[in-house]
Amino acid sequence: MYFIIVGAGPEGSSLAELALNDGHKVAVIEASEERARKIVEKYDVEVFHGDIAIGEILEEAQADKADVLVATTGDDSVNLMTMFLGKDRGIKTLISRVNQSCHQGLFEKLGVQVLVNPEVIIAQHLYGMVQEE
Repeated sequence: MYFIIVGAGPEGSSLAELALNDGHKVAVIEASEERARKIVEKYDVEVFHGDIAIGEILEEAQADKADVLVATTGDDSVNLMTMFLGKDRGIKTLISRVNQSCHQGLFEKLGVQVLVNPEVIIAQHLYGMVQEE
Protein backbone atom coordinates (compact mmCIF):
# COMPACT_ATOMS: atom_id res chain seq x y z
CA MET A 1 0.00 0.00 0.00
CA TYR A 2 0.97 3.63 -0.45
CA PHE A 3 0.62 5.85 2.61
CA ILE A 4 0.70 9.63 2.62
CA ILE A 5 1.20 10.96 6.12
CA VAL A 6 0.70 14.65 6.89
CA GLY A 7 2.74 15.64 9.91
CA ALA A 8 6.18 14.34 10.87
CA GLY A 9 5.78 14.71 14.62
CA PRO A 10 5.99 11.74 16.98
CA GLU A 11 2.79 10.06 15.74
CA GLY A 12 3.53 10.59 12.05
CA SER A 13 7.12 9.41 12.39
CA SER A 14 6.10 6.30 14.32
CA LEU A 15 3.39 5.50 11.78
CA ALA A 16 5.88 5.90 8.94
CA GLU A 17 8.26 3.50 10.66
CA LEU A 18 5.53 0.88 11.20
CA ALA A 19 4.34 1.11 7.59
CA LEU A 20 7.88 0.91 6.22
CA ASN A 21 8.69 -2.09 8.41
CA ASP A 22 5.64 -3.80 6.91
CA GLY A 23 6.91 -3.15 3.38
CA HIS A 24 4.64 -0.26 2.43
CA LYS A 25 5.60 2.84 0.48
CA VAL A 26 5.41 6.06 2.51
CA ALA A 27 5.43 9.75 1.67
CA VAL A 28 5.37 12.46 4.31
CA ILE A 29 4.13 16.03 3.97
CA GLU A 30 5.55 18.34 6.62
CA ALA A 31 5.36 22.12 7.00
CA SER A 32 8.32 22.38 9.36
CA GLU A 33 11.67 22.36 7.58
CA GLU A 34 13.40 20.90 10.64
CA ARG A 35 10.94 18.01 11.02
CA ALA A 36 11.04 17.33 7.28
CA ARG A 37 14.83 17.11 7.41
CA LYS A 38 14.81 14.84 10.47
CA ILE A 39 12.37 12.31 9.06
CA VAL A 40 14.16 12.05 5.71
CA GLU A 41 17.43 11.44 7.56
CA LYS A 42 15.88 8.71 9.71
CA TYR A 43 13.63 6.82 7.25
CA ASP A 44 13.53 5.85 3.60
CA VAL A 45 10.53 8.02 2.78
CA GLU A 46 9.82 10.69 0.24
CA VAL A 47 9.30 13.99 2.05
CA PHE A 48 7.43 16.99 0.72
CA HIS A 49 8.13 20.18 2.64
CA GLY A 50 5.20 22.55 2.59
CA ASP A 51 1.74 23.49 3.80
CA ILE A 52 -1.05 21.09 2.82
CA ALA A 53 -3.40 23.98 1.99
CA ILE A 54 -1.01 25.81 -0.33
CA GLY A 55 -0.18 24.71 -3.84
CA GLU A 56 -0.50 21.25 -5.22
CA ILE A 57 1.54 19.34 -2.67
CA LEU A 58 -0.80 16.33 -2.73
CA GLU A 59 -0.30 16.07 -6.48
CA GLU A 60 3.46 16.21 -5.97
CA ALA A 61 3.08 13.36 -3.49
CA GLN A 62 1.09 11.42 -6.12
CA ALA A 63 -2.19 11.37 -4.20
CA ASP A 64 -3.80 9.63 -7.18
CA LYS A 65 -1.76 6.53 -6.26
CA ALA A 66 -2.33 6.72 -2.48
CA ASP A 67 -4.30 4.04 -0.66
CA VAL A 68 -4.23 5.80 2.70
CA LEU A 69 -4.04 9.44 3.81
CA VAL A 70 -3.35 10.04 7.49
CA ALA A 71 -3.30 13.44 9.22
CA THR A 72 -1.31 13.47 12.46
CA THR A 73 -0.76 17.16 13.18
CA GLY A 74 -1.70 18.89 16.39
CA ASP A 75 -3.92 21.33 14.47
CA ASP A 76 -7.47 20.18 13.73
CA SER A 77 -7.91 22.77 10.97
CA VAL A 78 -4.88 21.38 9.13
CA ASN A 79 -6.08 17.82 9.67
CA LEU A 80 -9.60 18.64 8.47
CA MET A 81 -8.26 20.40 5.36
CA THR A 82 -6.08 17.35 4.69
CA MET A 83 -9.06 15.02 4.92
CA PHE A 84 -11.20 17.24 2.69
CA LEU A 85 -8.47 17.37 0.05
CA GLY A 86 -7.94 13.60 0.29
CA LYS A 87 -11.64 12.90 -0.13
CA ASP A 88 -11.76 15.31 -3.08
CA ARG A 89 -8.94 13.33 -4.71
CA GLY A 90 -10.65 9.99 -4.15
CA ILE A 91 -8.26 8.48 -1.58
CA LYS A 92 -10.08 5.45 -0.17
CA THR A 93 -8.90 5.40 3.42
CA LEU A 94 -8.85 8.65 5.37
CA ILE A 95 -7.65 8.65 8.98
CA SER A 96 -7.05 11.63 11.23
CA ARG A 97 -6.00 12.59 14.69
CA VAL A 98 -8.62 14.87 16.26
CA ASN A 99 -7.22 17.05 19.00
CA GLN A 100 -10.44 18.59 20.29
CA SER A 101 -13.34 16.19 20.68
CA CYS A 102 -15.83 18.94 19.74
CA HIS A 103 -14.46 18.69 16.16
CA GLN A 104 -15.03 14.94 15.84
CA GLY A 105 -18.38 15.32 14.06
CA LEU A 106 -16.84 17.44 11.29
CA PHE A 107 -14.38 14.69 10.47
CA GLU A 108 -17.00 11.94 10.66
CA LYS A 109 -19.26 13.82 8.21
CA LEU A 110 -16.45 13.39 5.66
CA GLY A 111 -16.28 9.65 6.36
CA VAL A 112 -12.95 9.93 8.17
CA GLN A 113 -11.80 7.36 10.71
CA VAL A 114 -10.79 9.36 13.77
CA LEU A 115 -8.50 9.02 16.74
CA VAL A 116 -9.68 11.46 19.39
CA ASN A 117 -7.40 12.68 22.18
CA PRO A 118 -4.47 10.30 21.65
CA GLU A 119 -2.84 11.55 24.83
CA VAL A 120 -5.79 10.22 26.86
CA ILE A 121 -5.57 6.84 25.12
CA ILE A 122 -1.87 6.59 25.96
CA ALA A 123 -2.50 7.65 29.57
CA GLN A 124 -5.27 5.03 29.91
CA HIS A 125 -2.97 2.33 28.55
CA LEU A 126 -0.18 3.33 30.92
CA TYR A 127 -2.56 3.40 33.87
CA GLY A 128 -3.87 -0.04 32.88
CA MET A 129 -0.34 -1.39 32.91
CA VAL A 130 0.08 -0.11 36.47
CA GLN A 131 -3.22 -1.73 37.48
CA GLU A 132 -2.02 -5.12 36.21
CA GLU A 133 0.91 -5.19 38.65
